[in-house]
Amino acid sequence: MHEMHLLTDLLKDLLKAAEENKAKKITKVYLRMGSFTEINEDILRHFFQEKAKGTIAKGAEISIEPSQTRELRLLSFDCD
Repeated sequence: MHEMHLLTDLLKDLLKAAEENKAKKITKVYLRMGSFTEINEDILRHFFQEKAKGTIAKGAEISIEPSQTRELRLLSFDCD
C-alpha cells in the first residue's frame, strides 16, 4: 500500500497544478521514478487510474522516466 500513499499526494499535486494552469483535461502525466523506491510500476499505473476516476486526470496516459535515486516525482503533464 506504499504506492497508494505516494500516489494520493502526487495526484493532489497534479490536480492543483492543472487548476493553476486552467486545464480542462489532463491527457498525459510525466513522472520520474527511482529504482530504489520499491514501487511496482504496474501497481502505480493501476492505482493512478483508480484514484483519477471522477477527476480531469481520468484516462491520462502515464509516462515514467527511470532514475537511479529514491524518488517519485511529477515532472510535467499535457492538458487541454
